[in-house]
Amino acid sequence: MPVICPVSREPFSPSPPPSLSLGVAVCEREGSPPFAEASFIRRLAAAGPRHGLRVFAFSPWTLDEESGTVTAWLPAGSSWSRETVPAPSLVYDRAWPGDPLQRRRFRSGLRRLQGSGRARAALLNGRLPGKLGVFRVLKADARTASLLPPTAEYEGPDSLADWLSRHNGAAFLKPSNGSKGRRVIAVSRHPDDPERLRVRGRNGANVPFRIEKLPAGEALGRIDRAIGGRPYIMQPYLDLRGPTGESFDMRVLMQRDGNGGWTEAGIAARIGRFGSVTSNLHGGGTAANASDYLRDLFGDSESASLLGEMRRAARDVIGRLEGSYGIFCELGLDFGIDRSGRLWFLEANTKPGRASMACAGESAAASAVERPLAYARYILLRPPGRVFHEFDPM
Repeated sequence: MPVICPVSREPFSPSPPPSLSLGVAVCEREGSPPFAEASFIRRLAAAGPRHGLRVFAFSPWTLDEESGTVTAWLPAGSSWSRETVPAPSLVYDRAWPGDPLQRRRFRSGLRRLQGSGRARAALLNGRLPGKLGVFRVLKADARTASLLPPTAEYEGPDSLADWLSRHNGAAFLKPSNGSKGRRVIAVSRHPDDPERLRVRGRNGANVPFRIEKLPAGEALGRIDRAIGGRPYIMQPYLDLRGPTGESFDMRVLMQRDGNGGWTEAGIAARIGRFGSVTSNLHGGGTAANASDYLRDLFGDSESASLLGEMRRAARDVIGRLEGSYGIFCELGLDFGIDRSGRLWFLEANTKPGRASMACAGESAAASAVERPLAYARYILLRPPGRVFHEFDPM
């Protein structure tokens, strides 16, 4: 008897044919597990048959164009096995290249996969440009412009010095193409000596650092060397702190469902370690239920109002981003709330993590895994002529 998908209500086989396959693109590495996010990918593979999908992990550079196959990783008990399988027709990019060489290899593999006549594939999720590009698009829309903190491109020590003079002696610098809180820098005039600067942040390995009372010229030079030509943005150092001085932000995970519509998977508060300039879980932060956390900060009425404002803002941001960059499967949207209760949009993530959703409830955590699969099935069984993503490796 055919099984009915609970979302799309179309019949499918419990043993999905290879034609209905979702390849989770990863970057292989030494050791076990052989790639990042192995536990999440294992859950995807286990849930795949419920949506009529065969799910496997693979590195795009393993594509054999002559046979149209790739080398896949499949769960095998508590470990993983390798197997040659037909290239997937849909790719879910969850890769985290570890260095520039691996990044080039990964992107080259995606291009070959997209261009191969026998293994042409589509991308489940869209891509965004760097943070500065996203800022410019959102700034051009009245609905989203009011959510944005002042933002400018870093153009060397003089640009940062000018920024400090115009923004109360403080700045927050983020790599335009960064993620997980790596390489962020917070700089401010030292309260005991305005001629010196305090510099805090995280290095490329996501390890926190703190330097006190550097002469301004020396501090600006060291920051410029740390940036090293990478594109960076500068923003005010917003007062995004909780009741005991900890940094925090709000993660809204938005996903498309099995009917192609947007839905909210959950909202979680992400709380940084005391003294940290970031709240990312990868940098040692923790997650908490958003409603409970905001209620403790602002009370029942304002907490409910902020959550409603955040949900409306998330829809506006998604509408503007899709109007410029095409359709997305999911987006992790980060918001800050300052001490006055003002909402700020911080950034959008096309590869959002799942760990914080556990604090949004069991339903949110489960949906965070299931919805990409339901949407993948929707894409693969779409009516003829329906547009969906092809690769645009950046």
